[in-house]
Amino acid sequence: MSNIDWERLVTKAMSDAALAAEQAAIQVATEEQWQRAEMESIAGQLLALEDGDPIALPGTDRAWRDYRIQVRAWKEGAAGYPDQTLRPVRPI
Repeated sequence: MSNIDWERLVTKAMSDAALAAEQAAIQVATEEQWQRAEMESIAGQLLALEDGDPIALPGTDRAWRDYRIQVRAWKEGAAGYPDQTLRPVRPI
């Protein structure tokens, strides 16, 4: 007879898998938040370019629109997602 309840035993592999899933969920949430903020920033940048505002960041209207397409595509299934180092890069 054993004092171990084998049905409730959590192995290291199970613990590691749970931790990895939690970290992945946090990483995805971070990327979703970044994407929302970046889309707002892009909208403001396009307005600034349209208005000829001197505070507009570098880049052409077309470059910012292309960037918006890349940011919109930055989601589950995109190459490298959700690795922050592989995010789309702003026009320069």
